Amino acid sequence: MAADYREEYIRILDETDNLYENEILRIIYGNAYGGKENPELVAALMERFPSVKSLMEADISELEAVNGMPANFALYLKTLNCINKFINKNEIFMTGTEQCFKVIAERFRGKDNEYVEMYLVNKNGKVTDIKVFTSHKANKVDISASEIFSVISSSNAYGLFFAHNHVNASVQPSFEDDDVTGKIAVACDMCRIKFFDHCIINSVGDKFSYVKSGRMSNVVKKYR
Repeated sequence: MAADYREEYIRILDETDNLYENEILRIIYGNAYGGKENPELVAALMERFPSVKSLMEADISELEAVNGMPANFALYLKTLNCINKFINKNEIFMTGTEQCFKVIAERFRGKDNEYVEMYLVNKNGKVTDIKVFTSHKANKVDISASEIFSVISSSNAYGLFFAHNHVNASVQPSFEDDDVTGKIAVACDMCRIKFFDHCIINSVGDKFSYVKSGRMSNVVKKYR
């Protein structure tokens, strides 16, 4: 294949919604062998396996049994599948407050500055995006109402969890914490996004939930 195979592959991959499975295999093989393609092997793989997913999940002995399969390419496919499993394993799900606390306990561990994170989730609770804010100060992060609305209105999310850490301090919310909670509630109402909770954790692992404490409803009433 010509030396510009990368440009062709990039162009095709940019249109992933319209890719056929044999095209995916063609690109995987070509990428592994510097643009040299093997249409006979691609055809044999498509005949042996009903889908790319089943091919990637096959045992290496099954792959090597396909006529014309190079041993190195079978290993290459297994490596790609391993990477895919690793990525999926590290997906974050939040369907409730306790899951949120579990995530932020790890993410905020050892932080010397205050961080604010917004977790945007789909209907299944999968975190589709994380927005991080920090002023690199130990006790303050300033987020404007316009920043909040910009993130929420452009997210196309089903719902969100809001969380931040208190460094060497109590987890009891401040006036600023209440204020940002109210602003988020208003923005979520306008964009028809569920606001699940605002969670706070400190350096020693103490936790505070706006929802579980009953503070959420009281704060939100003042802003709606």
